[in-house]
Amino acid sequence: MDSSPAYPYRAHVPAVARAVRALEYLASSQQPLSLSALSRAVQVGPSSLLAILNTLRGLGLVTRSPRDGRYLPGPGLVALGTAAAQCLEPLHVFELLAADLVERLGETVLLWVQQGDGVAMAAAREGTQPLRYVPTLGLRLPAEGWVSSTRDGIVEGELEPGVWVLAAPLDEHALLAVVGPELRLRGAAGASARQTLRSLVGADPGWAGSGPIEPSELDAFLSQALVASLSYLSEDGYPSSVPLWYDWDGKAFWLVPSPAAEWAEYVRRNPRVSLSISESTPPLRRVLARGPIAAVDDPDASQWRAVEGRLAARYARLDAARLLEGRSGQTRALLRLVPQQLIAWRGLLRPVSPASTASPLATAHGA
Repeated sequence: MDSSPAYPYRAHVPAVARAVRALEYLASSQQPLSLSALSRAVQVGPSSLLAILNTLRGLGLVTRSPRDGRYLPGPGLVALGTAAAQCLEPLHVFELLAADLVERLGETVLLWVQQGDGVAMAAAREGTQPLRYVPTLGLRLPAEGWVSSTRDGIVEGELEPGVWVLAAPLDEHALLAVVGPELRLRGAAGASARQTLRSLVGADPGWAGSGPIEPSELDAFLSQALVASLSYLSEDGYPSSVPLWYDWDGKAFWLVPSPAAEWAEYVRRNPRVSLSISESTPPLRRVLARGPIAAVDDPDASQWRAVEGRLAARYARLDAARLLEGRSGQTRALLRLVPQQLIAWRGLLRPVSPASTASPLATAHGA
């Protein structure tokens, strides 16, 4: 029997996820909870949850009332929160800007920080309007699906039915958001709030303007010395990825595997792959290409020499002729990926549109 842990377990440990859910619910409930009430709320069996809570109590993250046995968040969470806040610079900026926004607009103000493929609420200041949005602790949003438009550096969309969000970037990983009733913030009604938010944050439309990358920008972006990540299925059936140099000719990606590269054998057996390329600084452009990868028929190695020369010059700033001379005895394999699907995007968030879901290469290049 194979005792190695499955890939999903390594990415998502159920016991840890259950413990986090319990902590988040305890914190958001704002009142002590019994074991049975918490068990029903987080959908974890009482016996399993009791073991989790006993562990959290030992770490000071949960306390249990000696009078009625109900549970509360523990003092250890304060220490963790303080340490996290000290490492998150946008929190300090948020405290200053949020107070000003609430005073001017009366709406609730949130701080969103990038977390995985989406954003998570890191801080909140509740508004003063009689009808206002009251945030839920631990609120998370996907990177796409709720944004309806980006205009003049302001990202906006529906948070939930009847609730509208106006957000502007604090840095490449954080958004400052004004949240309130749709009737006060959407469209012309939200003009004043947009202007106030923009004036305080100094939103840069060039940074915050999420949208598809045009063909000319796409070619310029892919001509940089960026490292691509090629994803494929390995021999044991699990997805794997490998960092690679690439050459883009405007229609296809060219790859040169080293003589001992195992991944080249795997993609020969199963040519369906995806290739991703991204940057970690604004304007946060990223490209995802999917399609079959194929070996190039190159009997005289002329195409191999041309591609290898361009890679050497761009990535290593080496003399191409000298590099090729030193590799004269090596196996010369050349692979080509013509994307069946290519997504090219700029910005932290992706609005919902047919093009944002999947953009064929022909569409991206206006063919």
